[in-house]
Amino acid sequence: MTDAPDSQPVSAETTPPGVAPAALDHVVDDETPRTEALEWAVEALYDDRPFEDVEGDLVAGGWSADDAAMIVEEARQLTRRHRGALTRDQVVLSADRLYRRATGRWYVGMPMLGAVWRLLHSVATLLSLRARHHEPRDR
Repeated sequence: MTDAPDSQPVSAETTPPGVAPAALDHVVDDETPRTEALEWAVEALYDDRPFEDVEGDLVAGGWSADDAAMIVEEARQLTRRHRGALTRDQVVLSADRLYRRATGRWYVGMPMLGAVWRLLHSVATLLSLRARHHEPRDR
């Protein structure tokens, strides 16, 4: 089973000379109305209208419920920054940037220095805890 059009395909052999083939006569431009609806939905969301209201207005304007939901979802994604929403990708990018900044220092490549630093810190913490333990308490 093939998705053939209702009419026979037009070829250069069957078209009389001087007549252009009408292969594109059945093409419908559905992208322009969709783009205009998306722009309207983005503007409505910039005006802080709820998603449900925008979707309801699109359905009332003649869009199917599925198309209206897809348009509102795309508008929602385009207006994230305006609404102050963070995506998982933005959070991961920020965490990755902090990680690379923290591990990109010169002393990270010297694990011996890091181990000595941790040992000194542990000993200092232990000594400060023992000093507090032996102080006389006021009763």
